[in-house]
Amino acid sequence: MHKHQLSPIIKVVIFSFVALMLIRLTLYNFYLDDFSNLTTYEFFYSLFMGFRVDMITIFTFSSIFILLLLFLKGTKKRAAIAILWALVLNMIFILSFSDVLYYHYIHRHISSELFNLGNDMDIIISMALGSMLPYTIGATLFSFIFLYLVLKTFTKHIENFIDGRHIVIIAFITILILFIGIRNNFGSKAFGISDAYAVNKVSSGNLALSGFFTIYRTANESTKHNLLKLDEAIKTTKEAMRSSNTEFIDDEYPLLRRYSKKDKPQYNVVIVLLESFGAEHLDGFTKYKELNVTPYFKKLSQEGLKFTNFYSNGYRSIFGITSIFTSVTIPQGFHYLGKGLELSNLSYLGTTAKENGYSTISMQAGNRGSYRVDSISNLAGFDEYYGAEDMPNVEDVEAGHEPNTGTFDYNMLDFYRNKLNKMKEPFLGFAFTCTTHSDFKLPHSKYEKFPHDLKNYNGALNAYYYTDDSIRRFMEKVKKEPWFDRTIFIFTSDHGHGSALNSIGKEYRPDDKPLDGIEHFRIPLIMYAPKIFEAEEIKTLGSQNDIFPTIVDMLGWETDITTIGSSLFDKDINERFAYFFAGNLIGLITDDGYIQYNFKDIVAKSVDDKNLEKTKKLLFAIDTAEAQLLQNNRWAK
Repeated sequence: MHKHQLSPIIKVVIFSFVALMLIRLTLYNFYLDDFSNLTTYEFFYSLFMGFRVDMITIFTFSSIFILLLLFLKGTKKRAAIAILWALVLNMIFILSFSDVLYYHYIHRHISSELFNLGNDMDIIISMALGSMLPYTIGATLFSFIFLYLVLKTFTKHIENFIDGRHIVIIAFITILILFIGIRNNFGSKAFGISDAYAVNKVSSGNLALSGFFTIYRTANESTKHNLLKLDEAIKTTKEAMRSSNTEFIDDEYPLLRRYSKKDKPQYNVVIVLLESFGAEHLDGFTKYKELNVTPYFKKLSQEGLKFTNFYSNGYRSIFGITSIFTSVTIPQGFHYLGKGLELSNLSYLGTTAKENGYSTISMQAGNRGSYRVDSISNLAGFDEYYGAEDMPNVEDVEAGHEPNTGTFDYNMLDFYRNKLNKMKEPFLGFAFTCTTHSDFKLPHSKYEKFPHDLKNYNGALNAYYYTDDSIRRFMEKVKKEPWFDRTIFIFTSDHGHGSALNSIGKEYRPDDKPLDGIEHFRIPLIMYAPKIFEAEEIKTLGSQNDIFPTIVDMLGWETDITTIGSSLFDKDINERFAYFFAGNLIGLITDDGYIQYNFKDIVAKSVDDKNLEKTKKLLFAIDTAEAQLLQNNRWAK
């Protein structure tokens, strides 16, 4: 029995606050390394900001139910409204906890990209019923128990139902409290994502925010990319990208550049994009202790052009593919390639290759439609496209080790070799691996160098070991092909893979100290062609956006293209940079260091005070110029 109708409402609200705070503390305990730079004061202050985030979330999605439950008397009506309220709250809890699990892959909260994950339901379902099965079962049990308890609570008799003038006063006070709680700011603007940063540290924002809050706040978000006036932004960006080897040619398309034809051999180009191959984990590239998981990849890097200062432009596979195909960093609030970015005119790698006489082919080890690589390969000018369904199994697969989705990397790489054998030269190929994506299903236990797990760091290390061996077998075969001496192989990654000094990584590297968070964006780049390049380690700053213009420059193609990158071989570039996007953050890496910005404050930096304003202005310029030119369809002809 309840004393009055406020009692069960208050109980559910308090429970909701406790549940969301426990989820936040779970995030903290799961990823202690990510929050190690917070002082005790900053930790508790971030939790306080998190409490404000939870207040906004709970009050926003509970207000209509609370007000109805203040006035409804009938037990059945109250129970029906309470169950609807419980379903909404349960969705908030489940999405917030799911975000804690997803955080493992991107080390930030999920945002509007949730609405694009439906394109990869095969991967999501296989993980939910595979490595994440205990969490799936736990979430299901929690949901049923929570709904049952709410139903039981709201079917109890109310001893003294408040009505008349008193309920009007209570309702007015409740509306006032809900309004203040939802707005949570007495200034001109309501509390936003950037306000959740208790201090100017990425870790503070990640602790304060919740997955559900970032999802619904970015669902229809349209970031105003007006950090500088457009004319000034274009001028600053062009000055940084200035080179005597390329010229800007059209005021209507101010970043469009002309590459003149050069008398160079038309070598074949074979691109292999490696899933989650973060440089910090790889032998030959890591700044931590090597674990001998990619010995062949290390050997390749020592025999080719090895780029050790190279970064991803985003944190998801499709962002990396977009950068390689178009040399565009997806601006915050924009859809990626295949979901709307193509509504603006873009320069495409495959199209440019075909215009210069190249045959083109694209494939991935994932299923054909995964990440929409089938449609975007066609958009980008690739004549042929293949997915896992097209690739026969040539791998030695032990019983019970079959992949949940896609195919094993060696199956794709061997298929790639066979297809290239039939192509007219010169050709340009693109292939995207997938075995190093969780769940870490391996074809055989012989690759279990570490205690295997489908989702943790041991599983990732074993997957690296397997993919490394797949690359070895692929390369040893292509070395015997007649086109090998005329081919440049480009190996890089779509994005990083968390921290090499996580709880398991620390066990293998007990003497290593954590590097800056920017290390998670560093990826490898190898250009391997022993008959064309002499082995060299190159420390030139670069990113995925530089691959497209580098190929154009390297092969002497004639083309007019717009890119936010420049050739890695152009020694005349005025100022090199890597511009990246990470959820609610944008960032810039230059030779002076890096900054990360949340559209309100700089939340992480290594740039010294002397160069801070210059770097900040360049970031603002690139973000403004790229976003507004894309939005206004003034990017490329």
